[in-house]
Amino acid sequence: MNRARALEPTRRNGRVKAARGRRMSGRHSRAAAPLRHPRLAWYVGVSVMAIVEIIEWPLALMMMLGHEIAHHAHNQALRDFAEGVEAGA
Repeated sequence: MNRARALEPTRRNGRVKAARGRRMSGRHSRAAAPLRHPRLAWYVGVSVMAIVEIIEWPLALMMMLGHEIAHHAHNQALRDFAEGVEAGA
């Protein structure tokens, strides 16, 4: 059923009744995808290396912390650059 057809009234038993769109059951409806951390796979990989004892836990924690700080600083630098470009335009 296209959108234009859904807006037209329909007749049933001589009465005009507004057309309804298709209803979707709960399992067919698309729920909003849960937000995942963008670097979740990287953190899982470092954690697995620490569990398997390829690296030690303190090193894994420092790597995760350093990675998060570097990513935050990079994003802040990009925001500052975008503000400068916007101010200059």
